[in-house]
Amino acid sequence: MIELYKLHWSHYVEKVRWALDFKQLPWRGIDIVAFVKKEMRRFDCAQTVPLIHDTATGVAISDSSPIIRYLEETYPEHSLFPADPAEREQVWQWMLRLDSTLGLHARRLGYTQVIMECPQTLAALFMPRVWGGLFARRGWRTLAPPVIGMMLTLRFHFHRNRHDRVYEQLEDLLIPVAERLEREGFLVGRQFTAADLTLASLLRPLRVVPHFSHHPRLRSLFAWQQRLFDAQGRDVSFPYEDAIRARRERSGTMRGRVRWLRADRAVRSGVGDEVSRQAAGNDIHPVSRWTVLFGLAAYLKLRWFSGVAKMPYAPMA
Repeated sequence: MIELYKLHWSHYVEKVRWALDFKQLPWRGIDIVAFVKKEMRRFDCAQTVPLIHDTATGVAISDSSPIIRYLEETYPEHSLFPADPAEREQVWQWMLRLDSTLGLHARRLGYTQVIMECPQTLAALFMPRVWGGLFARRGWRTLAPPVIGMMLTLRFHFHRNRHDRVYEQLEDLLIPVAERLEREGFLVGRQFTAADLTLASLLRPLRVVPHFSHHPRLRSLFAWQQRLFDAQGRDVSFPYEDAIRARRERSGTMRGRVRWLRADRAVRSGVGDEVSRQAAGNDIHPVSRWTVLFGLAAYLKLRWFSGVAKMPYAPMA
């Protein structure tokens, strides 16, 4: 039995869930409290989500790509890696590269979208069981979003999305990837691998970011993702997706027009980064009880003055 310590809405967790299901391994999920993670403290590995504990071998390991590589080496049936060593290394490099770019930027913009359009969802995501679920109840839900939003904004620098060129970097990565998949069908070789699983999973938060989900040059990429979801039974809505969709249907608008981006901007290929990676990067910044007090201005700027304007609501194609 594999124990998976998880935040159920995390796209990195979905990546591991998908791998476990694809390899037909028995597993059970253990939900953790996001800001405390006390359920994971008994393990010696890094306290990051996702984390698995293999009760058959006693191994505990965190970080989605190392987890999948461990599962592949320990349980080789229903392989997610090609037999050819060179292609196996290509798959591994794609996984690390996507973890360090797409995964981080998609998380950053996905949370940004939640804060801009549906901040009350933050309490249900991050504090569903704190103090008996107090902050998920009606009334109390209005108190939690600013506090959680300030902490997340400082932790992931949502207020610096324009300065850090997050939208541009994602376009430069994803448009060439979409063109590659139109030609080849898969990222590596001629079969579904852990690289494709990683790409499809880490795209998940961008389904609520209209700049990408409605981007004319990325329609084929999201269609490719949907075909994989349909074929392997992965298309279960995440809670924040349902909340944002309901909000948009009621208001008839969505926050999607990135004012500073020109429609005719030249896209630079981000696929040609062939630097060999040994581990995935991360973008978490330290936040203390004192620094969070300075997050109100950053949170309000993101909430009301992000530079992402309203536009008429249209469902994702």
